[in-house]
Amino acid sequence: MEITFQVRNKGNRTLLLYFSGWGTTPEAVSRLSLPEGWDYCAFHDYRVLPSELPDFSAYERVFLLAWSMGVWAADRLSEKLPSLFKAVAVNGTPLPMHDLYGIPIPVFEGTLRGLDEVSREKFDRRMVGGKKLLDVYKTFHARSTEDLKGELLGVYNCVKASAGDCIVCPRLPWSRAFVSGRDLIIPPANQTAYWSEADIPVTLLEGEGHYPFLSFASWVDFFL
Repeated sequence: MEITFQVRNKGNRTLLLYFSGWGTTPEAVSRLSLPEGWDYCAFHDYRVLPSELPDFSAYERVFLLAWSMGVWAADRLSEKLPSLFKAVAVNGTPLPMHDLYGIPIPVFEGTLRGLDEVSREKFDRRMVGGKKLLDVYKTFHARSTEDLKGELLGVYNCVKASAGDCIVCPRLPWSRAFVSGRDLIIPPANQTAYWSEADIPVTLLEGEGHYPFLSFASWVDFFL
């Protein structure tokens, strides 16, 4: 897993932790403004989850936002994360490959088997909800298709190894889940079912696709 401080200024006492979606880098959300006085640490590429994380103990308040596959990664690393002031999930669940609470198993496995340049193009189109935003999303691409396949295989193997954990019992103290009504990657009904059963408040983003960040101006908007 890649861990990078995007902003790190001496004296800042508030930290944002961002767990990106599969196949993306922090550039995918670079348009979101960060409040003054906040540091910002981003996580991506979940081929292998780390045994240790940086020392975040100096911060007085820590906010966490996880998107898509990042929800699973953040939840898996819960014991290594600092105490969280708020934690928000966006279009994801801690069970990324699940017929009722995540991506249906045949779809997940089919994506892994068939991932190539052509299928990636189709996936990206579904990611943003159609052709309208595809060119915008492409500007964020910084990783090869082979790289993405390696990451997806790593996640798949980890999820399969922990198949006994397939119950609705999130490890992190999630504050809220955002679910896009037009998510074509993880069925909105599956997401809502998970968070409702876990008794986590759900905010429906009607009309939004799996990548909803163009409709937000600031990170703070997710934590209000």
